[in-house]
Amino acid sequence: MSEPVNTQSSQTSSQQIESKSPAADPQTESKQQKLFPRLVMLGIFVALIVSGIYYFTVYRYFQSTDNAYVKADVTWVIPRVSGEITSLLVNDNQVVKAGQVLMKLDDRDTQARYAQAEAMVGVKEAALGVQKQNEIAAQAAIAQAKAGLDAANAEVIRLKKDFNRYQTLLNDGVTTRQRLETVQAQYSSAIAQQASAQAVVASAIAQASSVRASRAQMNADLKSSEANVQLVGVDTSSAEVIAPISGTVGSFAVRLGSRVNPQTRMMAIVPLDDAYVEANFKETQIGKMKVGQKVKLTFDAYQGQTFHGHIQSFAPASGATFSLMPPDNATGNFNKVVQRIPVRIVLDDMPDRQKLRPGLSVTAVVDLRS
Repeated sequence: MSEPVNTQSSQTSSQQIESKSPAADPQTESKQQKLFPRLVMLGIFVALIVSGIYYFTVYRYFQSTDNAYVKADVTWVIPRVSGEITSLLVNDNQVVKAGQVLMKLDDRDTQARYAQAEAMVGVKEAALGVQKQNEIAAQAAIAQAKAGLDAANAEVIRLKKDFNRYQTLLNDGVTTRQRLETVQAQYSSAIAQQASAQAVVASAIAQASSVRASRAQMNADLKSSEANVQLVGVDTSSAEVIAPISGTVGSFAVRLGSRVNPQTRMMAIVPLDDAYVEANFKETQIGKMKVGQKVKLTFDAYQGQTFHGHIQSFAPASGATFSLMPPDNATGNFNKVVQRIPVRIVLDDMPDRQKLRPGLSVTAVVDLRS
């Protein structure tokens, strides 16, 4: 009979425990429900404070853009003369130095034109030598004509004196009129000879002037021929295509045996060592930017690596101004668009510039405090 009593007592105690536990759970849940919103509000408040501190101490001093790309001043190699490529000395993607021979063109026609130009210089020099002799002869003719004029002048003076003396003798009855008329005829002939000698002198002087003018023209022709020799000589030397700058060959567009002309783009030379970053910042971002400020650069091609540079210069106008069809805001359909200003950035800490490739995407962050 003792066992049933124990069973009843145990059931009574378990019921008492169960009746006590539900009374404690509502209080705990109420406290938890009140604590959770407070923790959330506290977290939001702390986040706002941290964000404000970060903005006023760090974030507002940086301007960033992902509208940035690697660029380089590409030089296109174009021949000065037409010709067939007889020798190719470089390949695509090859590094070359300034002054290095890239290729050779067939120069037989330019060599022939050079020889012809030199021969023409010889012809002009020979003609100028003949003209110099003609000038000497013209000067001698002038001297001879002047000597003849001097003789004619002396004869006129002598016959004039004879004519005056015979007139006096005729008046004194010492000579005859016939003798006077003979002297007078001789005097008139001497005057005519004097006029003829003067004309000969004038003709000789005019001839000498013509010779001098011809000599000046021949000198000009000679200089023109010598200049033509130099010009053809430049074409002759241009048969060797020389690299104008150092860099890497790209866009290789010719082959051995190809015929090129002065309008043919044969290849491009990209100076990777002088590559730079062009970042297009919004006009609202450049107000506090200036030359020399430090820039942090990250390349999409080299993730995980950060490079540094500095601002070298600003474009003189927005990108839209230099476009082929700049916008005309006076047409009546104006929509305000934030303009972008190209900013040139050079790298400071990339020793291996061969990593740079024009066109690579870059993210640029400018430190306005620097």
